[in-house]
Amino acid sequence: MLIGTRKLARRGFTLLEVVIAISLLVMLMSMLMMFYDNALVQRDEGTKRSRDAQLARVILERMAKEVRQAIGNVPGYGVGVFGYKDRIEVNTVVMPDRKLSELQSVRQRRIPPQFDLKQIRYYIAWDEDNLTEDGDPRALGLVRRESKTYLRDSIITSQEAEESAEEVEEVQMAFKEELYAPEIRFLELKYFDGATWWDDWELTQGNSLPQLVRITIGFVPEVPDSEDMDIVEDEFLEGEDDVDPLPGDRYSILIRPVQADVFFGSRMSREVSSFSEGF
Repeated sequence: MLIGTRKLARRGFTLLEVVIAISLLVMLMSMLMMFYDNALVQRDEGTKRSRDAQLARVILERMAKEVRQAIGNVPGYGVGVFGYKDRIEVNTVVMPDRKLSELQSVRQRRIPPQFDLKQIRYYIAWDEDNLTEDGDPRALGLVRRESKTYLRDSIITSQEAEESAEEVEEVQMAFKEELYAPEIRFLELKYFDGATWWDDWELTQGNSLPQLVRITIGFVPEVPDSEDMDIVEDEFLEGEDDVDPLPGDRYSILIRPVQADVFFGSRMSREVSSFSEGF
């Protein structure tokens, strides 16, 4: 008995089906790549914001510590806080280096003397030779200048050339000026006398410390305008609705100097100084 065989019919994909399948696959892969690309961008932005916030916090904490310990007034050394909208100079109390109390042999090099005060200066350095596309000076970053020794400015004179190389080096070691944070390209300061916020603080007599100092730093530079100096800002921080939020790249801190006059003597001096400048 013969059993007949039957060939099974095989049906393949048509060209249209292949094209549709490839198109769907390409679309799916494109969406997947876009998702991962956005995820990577968000991760990088989050990492940058976190790094910037941490850097700003460290810098503000150091500046706050120095301003908080500012002295009232030391004859011959200067006032505790002297500054403008875009720079500040602080005479602050510090502890001398521990190495000064360590035993030394007579053959060791003499350690430069130190004072229990330091003069600290912060400002943004600008490169006027290397301009931006808008024709403005290029911001180089936040500069920190530190003077460790009492009245060192009066020591560096023309007699320096007659000193030995070792003495000259000791004098230079008493100063330290460095590009402290090249990432920080914006610095704004405001000074509170107990009732009014000012853009400058130039008192030179008595306990001249302001009641509060507000420091704002940022990563996007802003060329300072000399016409904006000496502006009196009233009703500042009077209500939360009146305070404009800071841009996303800026961070701010309020600092109260410990030795500020509790009787607001600096307010009277600041108002008298402002009244005198009007004549």
